[in-house]
Amino acid sequence: MSTDTSAPPATATTTAASGRARTVALVVILLASFMDLLDATVMNVALPSVREDLNASSAQLQWLLAGYTLAFALGIITGARLGDLYGYRRVFLVGVAGFTLASALCAAAPTAGLLVATRVIQGVFAAAMVPQVLSQIQLMYAPHERGGAMAAFSSLNGLASAVGPILGAALLEADLFGQGWRAVFWLNIPVGVLALVVASRVLPEGRAEHRPRPDVPGMLLSGAGLVLVLYPLIAGSEERPWPAWTYVCLALGVAVLFLFHRYERRLSGAGRTPLVEMSLFRLRSVGGGLLLQFLFFLPVMGFFLTFMQLLQAGLEMSPMAAGVAILPWPIATTIGAGVGAAVLLPKIGRATVQLGLVVLAVGFLLLAFTARSAAPDATWLDFLPGVAVGGLGLGLTVAPLAALTLENIPGEHAGSGSGLFNTVAQLAASVGVAVMGTLFFAVRDSHTGGRAHGYAPGFTATMWASLGLVALCFAVSFLLPRRSGAGASAR
Repeated sequence: MSTDTSAPPATATTTAASGRARTVALVVILLASFMDLLDATVMNVALPSVREDLNASSAQLQWLLAGYTLAFALGIITGARLGDLYGYRRVFLVGVAGFTLASALCAAAPTAGLLVATRVIQGVFAAAMVPQVLSQIQLMYAPHERGGAMAAFSSLNGLASAVGPILGAALLEADLFGQGWRAVFWLNIPVGVLALVVASRVLPEGRAEHRPRPDVPGMLLSGAGLVLVLYPLIAGSEERPWPAWTYVCLALGVAVLFLFHRYERRLSGAGRTPLVEMSLFRLRSVGGGLLLQFLFFLPVMGFFLTFMQLLQAGLEMSPMAAGVAILPWPIATTIGAGVGAAVLLPKIGRATVQLGLVVLAVGFLLLAFTARSAAPDATWLDFLPGVAVGGLGLGLTVAPLAALTLENIPGEHAGSGSGLFNTVAQLAASVGVAVMGTLFFAVRDSHTGGRAHGYAPGFTATMWASLGLVALCFAVSFLLPRRSGAGASAR
């Protein structure tokens, strides 16, 4: 699930789009962003087919999701700053070209290992492409004109979540030219080429007047630390018990992340531009909101991996049936986000987030009981209550959480705060896939009835773990401002 982190840039434009050309330019950049979002949602449906075709291990399946989101998370702030340095149009074109080429490599990958590597490459180029979308909107539209463009941009995530599972299932069942799951990636090629050709002609030039240098040491330290932490979590799911090297790797990862924290603080103290503005953590609302953001997305993102495994591999549903089963989630999320942000947040503030967490917990509880008693002939209707309630809880939580976390950030750090918030969500997605995937596959493989009968117990175990994390989220939510617009009371 990718989100843009670029701040409103101070720009010096050399060309400007207007009228029909501006509309075409908007469609092109939104199409590229939609391609990235759609790719992530489609992949969840395609995983069981990839496992069968390439004999992929449990760890490789997790890396197909976590590798992309990790690369995206580590690169997105740097991608935004590259746009400031070298021009938003230029970096956008490089990102689209690289993403399209990486998609072709994914489609042609002969082994699961190479598919994982090309997915990481996709994530790197997505991190260059996506941040430029908001920057281009700000170049092309005056402040009073941006409402419609921003609304279109904001709606992409929900649209991709709804379309992705059904489109992925349709491609798998159609088996176009015998390509199976590979058609998911081949689909990006014509879309990417079209976006590249049109964007090169209609997008305006522009870059920031004040161009901070990329924090390369910070990027390397954070990347190394997170890989050292994530790799043993995922690779460890293949071995019982975990070998000694996994614990050593985890300890090294924590040490490197500590060095990253110290380096970023020193950089900020010297008046330079760090990858992460550490002074923001002195705001209670920011520190608490980011912690809640991280904990919240662990079970949410792990859910998509484990639920698709349960439906397709465990209950042997067709890809289309599995896609229909997950469809109520994004629909309910969209409804919940609208009600939470527009209706409830102004009236009850922080309680909106807490209500969303309770509703999400009810959804997970319903899914746990449904999975535990699911018969081999179960249909999407059996899971409908849990999926719909869970999606509603997600929507009620996520939009108000962003507003309450970011509202007290000073204007000069708006870009850093937004980038940090969305980067934490992407990192949590990677960690959530690793942790929940490890738990799921461990329970599945250890089930006395054999691997084929272990999917339901594995999924049920992840739901109980998710309920524990949601309870922890509820406790952390008291760090958020009580009311929207609480101002200094949250400091």
